Amino acid sequence: MANEKPRILQDSRDMILTLVVMFLAVAVTIGFTGLCSFNPGKPENGPVHEVDAAPFVNVEARRVDYPVRLPKVPEGWTSNSTRAGMAAGKQTTIIGYVTASGAFIQVTQTDAEAGQLPDDGKNRLRDGTTDVEGTTWTKYEPAEDNVRRVWVGDLGDSR
Repeated sequence: MANEKPRILQDSRDMILTLVVMFLAVAVTIGFTGLCSFNPGKPENGPVHEVDAAPFVNVEARRVDYPVRLPKVPEGWTSNSTRAGMAAGKQTTIIGYVTASGAFIQVTQTDAEAGQLPDDGKNRLRDGTTDVEGTTWTKYEPAEDNVRRVWVGDLGDSR
């Protein structure tokens, strides 16, 4: 029994040494691939990856049953993402923009009924309407943290 304690300590040391060697081998392997980086400090906004939304809108116009519009945006806004999605059981066309101040705006177009939107399951409160260049927008304000504000505009043939 007296010999058990040193053997347990030796086994523990061997296990720790094995883990250290394995960690170093993995770290060196990952380091050579360049797939990971370590950047201590506060994150900074880098350049916005710009996406040309016009070709996407052209493809979407052939894919969906509603007219797809390429929105006119203020100077300094950059389209940085495009994708298709679903809302209220209907297809959507989505374009993301980074504004001149660095905020993110998403424009989603669909032929779902305006009363069914927004359809993301988030808790929002209706906050009246506002008119922008002849289009009336219904505003929905977040009722809890981490929920985005949404405006829904009905253009007749799409929202």
